[in-house]
Amino acid sequence: MIMKILIGLILTVCSTTLMAEQIATVNLNRAWGLLIGDEVVLQIVLPVTVDKIDVTSLPQTDKRYGTWLYLKSLTSSDKNISLTFQVVNVPINTTEVQTPEFNFRQLNDEWIVVPESSFIIGSLLAEHEAAVAINIELKQDHKPTLIDTMESEKNIKIFSFLTLLFSLVLLAWHLGWRPKNRQPFAHAVHQLTRMKWSRTKQQNQATRILHAAFNQTAGTIVVYSELSQLINQVPWLQPLEQEIAQFYALSANHFFTKAAEQEPDLRIVMKLAKACRAKEKLA
Repeated sequence: MIMKILIGLILTVCSTTLMAEQIATVNLNRAWGLLIGDEVVLQIVLPVTVDKIDVTSLPQTDKRYGTWLYLKSLTSSDKNISLTFQVVNVPINTTEVQTPEFNFRQLNDEWIVVPESSFIIGSLLAEHEAAVAINIELKQDHKPTLIDTMESEKNIKIFSFLTLLFSLVLLAWHLGWRPKNRQPFAHAVHQLTRMKWSRTKQQNQATRILHAAFNQTAGTIVVYSELSQLINQVPWLQPLEQEIAQFYALSANHFFTKAAEQEPDLRIVMKLAKACRAKEKLA
């Protein structure tokens, strides 16, 4: 009989010891002087290592807990878990609040209790304001202050008009108001550009424009059989000798054969005119 009683006492003591091991230890980094926006860190010391805890039973971050706290982050190592809360509400008076109580489940289906911990949140209101805070009347919104936009609208209209006028003058200048003392190939490119956008195009006009530029540059009429004289007279055209010969060959087949071929394409004529203009600028 005595042995049974002793065994019962031993089992009771062991059971109490086992139960005590299932309660975690908690500690706050600050327990007073907290205001809205401040952070408070709850340090939890577990009776087992973190890898033995079912992670699904841990608190969820980015979530509000109760009236006062928002859980921003959770970190863990060994037997320690740190919960960083942020105070997200302000009391009328200085108030003592508690962190939430948590229950962590172990992988062996046993539970660990994380008890509450108290701390104090201060009020942003002065004492005399806190006493009447409940009866504060909200003021109506101020009527919007209208800004005089007449001057800005006037400036925008003037700027738009001047921009349009400048664009028209620039366009007209480019299309024909510029001085006529251009170099031969620069003038040819200008005429070809105008012809490109013109609705009415005369037959052979593009070819004749480029021939006129070569004639004016050489100071005489240039024919296919005398291209070598052109190159000798105007040496800066030598890098384009092959392209010029090809243009004159196409032109000769078009103008001076019985079975006249199609005149040189406008794109070929324009490309050669621009290449000659580039050499002309450097001459």
